[in-house]
Amino acid sequence: MPLFEVSLSRAFVIKVEAKSARDAAEISEFFLGYKDDSTALEKEIFGFDFKEIDMTVNEVLDISEVEA
Repeated sequence: MPLFEVSLSRAFVIKVEAKSARDAAEISEFFLGYKDDSTALEKEIFGFDFKEIDMTVNEVLDISEVEA
């Protein structure tokens, strides 16, 4: 089967409880991958909780066939 490299652009709107706006921004950047990658212990230590994660953009920017 051919192998393809796909570049994606994704944008999210997140509702997060945090101690401050700065903490909310930093926590969102650090813990959000394609899903919430934080653990219950990390949420307790850093004092936050993601309430909603909505993907608003999910589109392919580029695709090309590559050698394995």
